[in-house]
Amino acid sequence: MQMIRFARGLGLVAALAVTGCKSLDIQNPNAPDAKRALSDPAAIEAVGAGALRTWFNTYELMWTGGTLSPMAQTFTASWNNFNMNFYSSIDADGTRNSRAWQNDPAQAGRTNIERGWEGYYSAISSATDALRAVRVNKVVVNTAADTKRLETISVLALGMALGEVALNYDKGYIVDETVDLGALQYSNRKQLRDAAVAKLTEAAALATANSFTTPTGWTNGFSYTNTQIAQLANTYAAKVLAYYPRSAAENAQVNWAQVLTFASRGISSTTSFDLVFQGDGCVAWCHEILTWFDAMDTGRVHTRVASMLDPVTQRTPWPDPTGNGKPNSADKRLGDGSFGDASIVTGFGTYPKTANAGTDFAWSSQANFRPSRGQYHQSNIGHIRYDLTGKQDLNGIYSGFGPAPAILAAENNLLWAEALIRTGGSLDLAAQLINRTRVTRGGLPAATAADGAAGLTARLSYEQEIELLGLGSVPYYNRRRVDGLVTGTPREMPVPAKELGVKGEAFYTWGGATPSSPTPP
Repeated sequence: MQMIRFARGLGLVAALAVTGCKSLDIQNPNAPDAKRALSDPAAIEAVGAGALRTWFNTYELMWTGGTLSPMAQTFTASWNNFNMNFYSSIDADGTRNSRAWQNDPAQAGRTNIERGWEGYYSAISSATDALRAVRVNKVVVNTAADTKRLETISVLALGMALGEVALNYDKGYIVDETVDLGALQYSNRKQLRDAAVAKLTEAAALATANSFTTPTGWTNGFSYTNTQIAQLANTYAAKVLAYYPRSAAENAQVNWAQVLTFASRGISSTTSFDLVFQGDGCVAWCHEILTWFDAMDTGRVHTRVASMLDPVTQRTPWPDPTGNGKPNSADKRLGDGSFGDASIVTGFGTYPKTANAGTDFAWSSQANFRPSRGQYHQSNIGHIRYDLTGKQDLNGIYSGFGPAPAILAAENNLLWAEALIRTGGSLDLAAQLINRTRVTRGGLPAATAADGAAGLTARLSYEQEIELLGLGSVPYYNRRRVDGLVTGTPREMPVPAKELGVKGEAFYTWGGATPSSPTPP
């Protein structure tokens, strides 16, 4: 299995950089002595912890969520970096996206398929290597307690990465420390989903049974207790189940009672917290999506979303050639769209911050995308929520520095609320969960049980659109499962052509007339 072997090499080399505790005396760098390396406790800990970093960097990669979000018409950009323009462009009739994934080694568009596959299987490889060392080879990492901590985090990373393969691909390999890598067989996406949920459930049980705090180096600046890790595993299991559907029909088949169980034990169930990593300028830790889309000169919020925030001033599609004027939104996350100070007005087309400035979004007079690539890519609204500098300088998330969120407590709240609505649970609690962002951050009128299931669902959908921008591929998953994608947009990825070629299998793809595979039995 050449692609898996390739990922294994990446996982080992990248993970060792996490701690830098020991250098390995490897005589042949092209064929590292994996058995010897993985008997070294320090190396094993670096490999297992490195799985988290590899997952994070893939989850927040422009080749993955950074391209899928414009395809979902949540963010927008006409640049063809990461094949964004190619895959998010609409046919001349304005109703279809007929571009399937280019799954052929001779085609430039293949890289989006490859990067996610290689990244997630690299994380899976690292997690599996660590688990094999501690569970099969019985290596002790420092102490028995530290060994259990590493085991727990490795199972967590394995579950999260398998979950992303299930959410993005039609099939793949289920891998853990018990699997013979020489005899791998494809599992369909449903089997991958179930395997991921099983691993995440296992991670939650391990975390609950053991007391620990993760080192700050494992997330480059933040630490998490075993209780928080258990909650995180539950949230991720809810995510995998809820975001799995490729259509509204599949969404109706989700076990929403199981989602409710997981979300009610998730990262907002007691003391809320967010899963946050520290960016280092994209040297080793990179929230690449936000370096593009929290920057007003490289990315914008699609007018479909902007018009939700202010339907009066932000029309969709973008009105060529006048554009959309300054907003006056009741939602405090946009407000009047003012941002920054006089020093950036010329460079970014903003106007200086007022008392009614938005916390998450800003207006720009500039239409900065190439008209020839389609004026429907244009938008006057930028996303500035995570620009902690407040003026697009080089010290914040805008250039890869600062706290980099991956999963917010708000995401768990919204999954929890949706599960309550869909299972006929407490509408009062669902409204309270929605209001944690709708009222507290948005300043909008409170949702109530009197809104009924339909009214609460509408408010829930609004919060999902506004709150979850920039968090991996979540905006795409949410649009996909309600049939919200432009007709013909691919709803999943095929196994990469590189992998198919190694196995002598025919190339295939999804998108256009056949956007996804059939629902597995």
